[in-house]
Amino acid sequence: MRIPSDRWCKSAVAAILFLLCLIMLLVIVIDPYEIYHKALFYVPTFRSETQSYSNAGVAKSFEYDSVIAGSSVTENCMPSVYEAALGGSFVKLCMNGGTARDHAKMLEIAFRTHTLRRVVYGIDVFAYPVYWTNQKMKTPDYLYNASLLDDVNYWFNQDILIKEIPYAFRHIGKGNETGIRDWMYAWEPPEMPEPSSLQVTVSDPVPAQKEARIELIEMNIEHNLLPFIEEHPDTRFDLFFPPYSLSYWRNQLNQGEFEADMVCRSRIMEAVIGYDNVRLYDFALKTDWITDYSHYYDLRHYTMMINDAMAEAIGQGEMLIHSLQDGQENTERLRDLVIDTNIP
Repeated sequence: MRIPSDRWCKSAVAAILFLLCLIMLLVIVIDPYEIYHKALFYVPTFRSETQSYSNAGVAKSFEYDSVIAGSSVTENCMPSVYEAALGGSFVKLCMNGGTARDHAKMLEIAFRTHTLRRVVYGIDVFAYPVYWTNQKMKTPDYLYNASLLDDVNYWFNQDILIKEIPYAFRHIGKGNETGIRDWMYAWEPPEMPEPSSLQVTVSDPVPAQKEARIELIEMNIEHNLLPFIEEHPDTRFDLFFPPYSLSYWRNQLNQGEFEADMVCRSRIMEAVIGYDNVRLYDFALKTDWITDYSHYYDLRHYTMMINDAMAEAIGQGEMLIHSLQDGQENTERLRDLVIDTNIP
């Protein structure tokens, strides 16, 4: 018996629609990136390669009033340690190797979905001398905006269906809330390098230093930093220059990048010092950290001990830049440290 073509077409369309609704419901219920709710029956994973996706879920679905933002040097910050030192309820919205625009995207969604009392933000000088809209990895804006219609890109995403949902079923269980917050994106290498292998000496003669890209730095400050400070006067912004190792700065000098980095530091200090809701900390000058290479995985990345110690230092006002003159003097001290041959 032949089925009439119009009846067959209606049945086919109904079957397709049913299948699509089933897929959509599956993604919404399991929600591997926690866009609609926190994980119901599995322990979520937070990987650097999926940060731009996972961060959207953290920003939307977690309860918090404070944020840690920055690059990979903030990934080992433990929210529970920062809560103990500074109060509040913290989450990490880090972007590994992120530009100023990447970090701005994280702050945008955090401020849109929550009332923030505090932002702890690591200012990397390499994140600012790029065009202000440049990102390390394009943000999936359909997960960041408030439009439900755009979520079709999430519901019918091949990677979600083939990789992330099966992952959820392989990790059934209930994670500890504090542990999840603390260890998301945290990392450490399989073994520490020999401290002596990280020591860098200054070239003789020092190569010519490259010019700072001042216009790009100022555009990033204008578009990706100051709007948050000015539009949220009741939010405390604890900005800090991270404690890269002394060898990192010597390597920058040898590569001709050091003076450009110092200009970036100066422009940021000039822009933010003076706002009542901003505190700027200069951990680049924490000499007992930056000269002890046993704390470093490489020239820039340090152990969790330093991340924890920064929380305590911020809570106690240690390494605070009190004025622009204070900051300029710090820059001169850093320059002296870099060229001092008596310091390994």
